[in-house]
Amino acid sequence: MRLFFLIISYISFIFCNSLTALDYGDYLAGDSAYRNANNQKAIIHFKKALDLNNLDTPYGQDIAQKLCTLYLLEGEIINCISLGKKIENKLNFDDLDSINILMSLVVSDIKEKKFKSALSKLKKMKKSSYERFSVPIIQSWLIAEETKNLKKSNDKLNELEQDLVINGLRYLNQALLYDHFDQKEEALRYYNKAVNSYEKPSYRTAKISANAFERNGDFEKAKEIYLKFVNNSEDNLLINNDINRIKNKKLPKKLVRNINDAIAELFSGIASTFNSDFTNNFSIIYSQFSLFLKEDFEVANLYLAELMENNKRYKYANDLYKEIKPDSNFFWHSKLRTARNLELMGENEKSVSMLKKMVKEKEDRYDALKLLGDIYRNYNDYEKAIVFYDKAINRIEKINVNHWDILYSRGIALERNNKWDLAEKDFLKILELLPNQPDVLNYLSYSWIEKGINLEKAKNFIIKAVNSRPRDPYIVDSLGWAYYRLEEYDNAVKELEKAVELKPTDPIINDHLGDAYYKIGRKLEALYQWKKAIDFKPEKELEKKIREKIEKFNSNKLDFI
Repeated sequence: MRLFFLIISYISFIFCNSLTALDYGDYLAGDSAYRNANNQKAIIHFKKALDLNNLDTPYGQDIAQKLCTLYLLEGEIINCISLGKKIENKLNFDDLDSINILMSLVVSDIKEKKFKSALSKLKKMKKSSYERFSVPIIQSWLIAEETKNLKKSNDKLNELEQDLVINGLRYLNQALLYDHFDQKEEALRYYNKAVNSYEKPSYRTAKISANAFERNGDFEKAKEIYLKFVNNSEDNLLINNDINRIKNKKLPKKLVRNINDAIAELFSGIASTFNSDFTNNFSIIYSQFSLFLKEDFEVANLYLAELMENNKRYKYANDLYKEIKPDSNFFWHSKLRTARNLELMGENEKSVSMLKKMVKEKEDRYDALKLLGDIYRNYNDYEKAIVFYDKAINRIEKINVNHWDILYSRGIALERNNKWDLAEKDFLKILELLPNQPDVLNYLSYSWIEKGINLEKAKNFIIKAVNSRPRDPYIVDSLGWAYYRLEEYDNAVKELEKAVELKPTDPIINDHLGDAYYKIGRKLEALYQWKKAIDFKPEKELEKKIREKIEKFNSNKLDFI
């Protein structure tokens, strides 16, 4: 025992000595906060733990890199740049955090017009993620500024020719470069290519391209681009000001005026186009870079707010929405998102009050009414939810594919309020418009299965839904449950096991699998699944049913399910 304590003491001595000048308590607290995405708390502890005079130790470098990453995520770009300059020579460019820190130094150079320095840093950068296309595009702009040579700049952009996924992004930057060099004809040709490279052009691509045609007096082409965007987004609010300006033949100001604007557009465009659950933090950092280069950039501001919502940072998002001015195209949308976030933060009264005012403010729109319906549905007040959904739908002149979600929301509220005939009509109406909509196919089919009607049709509908979304645990569960109700128990087990793999902690799926196991004689496994379902805290009614099954099983009275 004494030897054991001596060994532990020795290890502790060596470990503590390696944390030279480091507050170990703050290091551990910072690391814990960092892993739990509590960024502000992690920054506080890491700042206390870090000794700027001892950055050469492994722990000093580790803290500095994590602190830099946290600064980027929180928009404290200047703090990251200051610290990043001290550790630049120690960065490992196979590491994504190191690449982001180096990119912050590139952004700093661009802002300070140190274009050679920025180009030198970009050469070190491994093109692993967004850098695959951000680096060559940034290089093309730096070459344009440094050499004033359009051909060299264009040659750099054309290195991305084989990367067809980003054709639209490449064309847009080629258009902007031609515009920058005042080559109007070529610029307009590439703006047109940028818009046409997307089936559904983004708001910003449409806005920048239409702006160019307006500035060159082609108002009809500009209007055509705006209307193409509206045909896809069905939201006139975003272009009303632009259409009115076109009617008055009033020339707009140029949107992208210099390299800072161009690179800000690039960062924001990449962040919004290529975001996913796995890249949310990268998109946040790119949005922060965008706002660092162009502080009044509304689009980047809005997109950053949405990314913060993805991270459940609703107050941060609402603070960003407060910066949107009343005369902005985005003001209405920022108010809708603010109301939604208030509800998600538990401030329901504020949210509802705000939305009721908005309902009166724009009587031609239905979105505030729909959101009110969603709020009441979320709190199981289906009667009130239906009232608001009905009012919203009454404001729609003609239902089309873009309105499927409000029919779906009302259908769910009607079904939960025991008005099945009306709910079924809404679901079937959606399928007339969108025959392969997986959520609707699933909800309608599952409801049929629970009611014991249209079982064969329900199974076929769910198979369509699974083919469309094979990794959705709830849709796979529905297929398994359809097989169960059709007494195809082996198929039921096969699908329900898949569903449990996809969502191991869902009580309903575990309960379903238990029932299917019981039917094929795997009774101990059935009991195990039911107990797991209880552990995962099902709703009270389901918990009661599962406990009854377990009790009957234990007393040998469970002979059917």
